[in-house]
Order: sequence, then structure tokens, then C-alpha cells
Amino acid sequence: MGHTLGIDVGTTNAKVALVADDGTIVASSSEPIPTVRDGDVAEQSPESLWDAVVGAVREVTAAAPAAAKTVGAVLCASQYSSTVPVDEEGSPTGELVLYLDQRGTDHSFAIMERHPESLEVFVDHHGIPPVGGGLSLAHLLHYQLDRPDVHAATAAYLEPMDFINLRLTGRVAATQCTMLTTQLCDNRTIGVTEYDADLVRLAGIDADRLPPLIDIGAAVGEPLPAIAAELGIPGDAIVYAGVNDSQVGAIATGAYRSGRAGAMIGTTSVLIETMNRKDTDLDHEIASIPGPLGGRYVVFAENGLGGKALEHVLANLVYASDELADHVAADHFERLDDALLAVTAGSDGVLFLPWLAGTLAPRADTLMRGGFLNLSLDTHRTHLVRAVVEGICHNFAWLAPFVEEFTGERIEEFVFGGGAARSPVWAQILADVVDRPVRTLEAPDFANARAAALLAHHRAGALDEDDLAGLVIIDAEFEPNAANREVFDAMHEQFVVVFDALQPLYHRLNA
Repeated sequence: MGHTLGIDVGTTNAKVALVADDGTIVASSSEPIPTVRDGDVAEQSPESLWDAVVGAVREVTAAAPAAAKTVGAVLCASQYSSTVPVDEEGSPTGELVLYLDQRGTDHSFAIMERHPESLEVFVDHHGIPPVGGGLSLAHLLHYQLDRPDVHAATAAYLEPMDFINLRLTGRVAATQCTMLTTQLCDNRTIGVTEYDADLVRLAGIDADRLPPLIDIGAAVGEPLPAIAAELGIPGDAIVYAGVNDSQVGAIATGAYRSGRAGAMIGTTSVLIETMNRKDTDLDHEIASIPGPLGGRYVVFAENGLGGKALEHVLANLVYASDELADHVAADHFERLDDALLAVTAGSDGVLFLPWLAGTLAPRADTLMRGGFLNLSLDTHRTHLVRAVVEGICHNFAWLAPFVEEFTGERIEEFVFGGGAARSPVWAQILADVVDRPVRTLEAPDFANARAAALLAHHRAGALDEDDLAGLVIIDAEFEPNAANREVFDAMHEQFVVVFDALQPLYHRLNA
């Protein structure tokens, strides 16, 4: 096989990489995906998502037409715990409900009220209790119970990667990997192709609306002729079952290697590890989930908002256009490293809490919020920007020891991917805060798209698992700076203390 196409549908962009079987990215492209937020509501247009994927694929195939003619396989990875309802024809019957959407949480807790044994059953069979908070099970219940008109018109509820595969092939299909956050599969075994009857019954889900499950590594089909022509790929290319971005991130960062963990910081921050068993740490929101390789589990350790917090501060505080002034800049990140270097480690005592949409692991609380602490008359906006980056890193460092305790293995190094890894200063700050070596990936913002393409090569038989491990390409290495140890230890201690100190306040403000 000459080349494969990897699609990475994130929260803010659809990214596509055309990749040779030696791991070389021949061409890549990215297209934005708009989001509408209003309180508990967070939605995207499924058609806009599909248009972004089509646009990115067409740019890639137009940039390398000779390579595009040899595409033998396509694989889509995506953000997850997001729900697209579709009808019998595959057309959306409602908006894509994002993982940030809190609707349906009340229905999830009602499961445990109706069935007191359900918490234990969900944790034992699946790994995650029915607590809502943006999980897809809550979205399904929201549509089924709160929007019966949409539910009646819906033939299947799909995750984003399965929606893309439906558009590519015309086939509705999902896997144990893609349906993770519907919480309806028995994850005690990797490779199941049926929903768990006990979980479906306890949840009260209309099973007729669930997509059929196929094997984790199965082919979904070939692209529809008109779609293949539009995208510029061969009509006999194989579209393989998708994965979520944490699962493919384990391949991108080489987290299958002992002592190595992934630090993927894009819109969100995710710590990625792997292990040989199913387990759950309810106290710290950590679980192991079915992975796409070797019968191993991927650690589910979602840290919450990452780069989105910085993006929000840059867009709304630094480069805002409002009644005060117009400070709009074409590229909000162009001078980021200069700003970070203008302030000493520790941001002169300014501490940023990155919990703008609540907290996840290691302490989940939807009512927590972000903030700047310890501002003084000496504080400037460069202090604020550096404090944001440091705060995101502190949040990540807060999670790491709990993951190590969960897996029973010390993390010796982090491999850093996602858009944040484009900044060498951010990478150094991360190394300093976590006090571990940090290795940045080559083309880090396309790491998941590249990994999806490599997984497609593997599914097609062109690469084995050892080949995948050997194709993790490190661009730069950052060692912790001992001179910054004392200040970051002190700041980190206060970062953790602040959570408990402010939790009652945030509950009163946001209840």
C-alpha cells in the first residue's frame, strides 16, 4: 500500500494527513469547525463538521494528487462523548451535542435513583458510573426524554467518527471503542460486538436507536463512488472503523512503551497511558478503556480544558475588540513565546485556574470555574498569559501522580503533542512543572491525524505494532530546569490547595 488518509476531527478543527507507510506526512490540512455555546448547551452543525472534513481532504489530495491516487485506506479519529442523531437516510435529525454539553445529567442520576445497584453494575461492567456531565449516555437520554420529536425521527445516534464513516461509506456502524461514552458496552473484555443487556436495561435506552457494533479493527466499507470522486481518492480504498482521540493519541505519543506517557494538549488536556487490565478510580475520575492495539487498555484521564483556556484569554482579554478598543490580531499565537519569555518562572506569583468549564480528573466538579489569583499593581498582561500556560501545566501535573498510582508504573517521560506542543517555551514550562523530561512530537498539531493514518496502514497489514512504535518521531527534548524547581513546587502546592479553598465559593456562585 502506498498511502493512507488519517482524519482527526477535533473540537475546533478537522485535520487531515496523507501519510506514506514510512510515516512521512506527504500533505496535511486543517479546516475550522464552529461551536455554539449557551449555558449548558454546546452544539455543532453536523453538516459544518462534514464540510470541514471534505474541505481538508480535498486540499490534501489536491496538494499531492499522485500520492492521493494510491490511497488504500482511510481511518477517522475524533473527539468523543459527542452525539449526532441521524435518520434512515443518514441525514442529521438534530445538532451534534458536544462533550461540553451538560444536558441529560439529571436523567443519568435518575438511573441510580431508580436502580440503586446501577452504580456498581456500571463500574463493574463498563468502568464509568452514569453521572452525566457531558457523557454521551446523558445526550442519548436528553434526546430520548426531552426531545421526543427528534428521537422519533432518529434511526441511530452516532459519535463523530462514526458519522464521518457513515458519510464516507453510507453504512451505519460503530465499535466498542467509538461507543465508549454511551456506557453501554461490557469493557471487561476487549472486542465485544454486542451491547450489554444489563446496562441498556438499567439506562432505559431505546436499543433500536443504537448503531450496530462491528469489530474494533474491522472495515466499514469502501467510499461511495460520488464521495470518492469528490475527495479525490480511489473508489476501492477501505474505510476502517474509527477510534477516539485518546485511543489514537496513545499511538501518536508511543504511550504503549513502558515508562512513557502522552501529554496531548489541544482544546483539552489529556494524559495518555496504557495498561493490561480494566480498572476504575472513582475518586479521581480515572478509568481504563478498550484500546485499538494489542488487547491493551488506554487510561481515560481527561484533565479538562487546555489550550482552549489560553485561546479564550488571548481572544477576550489580550486581542479583544469591544467598547474599550480594537486590539484584533490575525494570529493570536504569533507572539506567544515572546510573551512567555518576558516573564520569569512562576509569573511573579500570579496563579491561573484553568477550570473555565468545570473540572475533570483528578477532581471532577462541573461548578468549578477559572480565575486569576494574586494580582498586584506590578501585574501586566504578559504575566496573565504566562500564568495561563503555567496553570494548564499545574492542572496536568496535579493529575499525573494519580495516574501513576492507578497504573502502578512511574512515568519517566512525557511525549507532548497537540497544538500547544508547537511552542518550545510551553514544552519547557511543562517539563519544569511536571519535573520530568518532555519530548515534543514532529508536526504535533497533526499528530493524531498522522497516527490515524498509521493505524490504517496497520489495519491494512502494511505495518505491525512494532513498526508503529518505531514511527513516533521526536522533534525536540526538554529537561526540567533545576533552577525553577523551588518556585514551581511552591506554586503547585498552592494550586492544589486552592481547589478545596474555593470549591464552596464556586458552588454558591454557580449552583
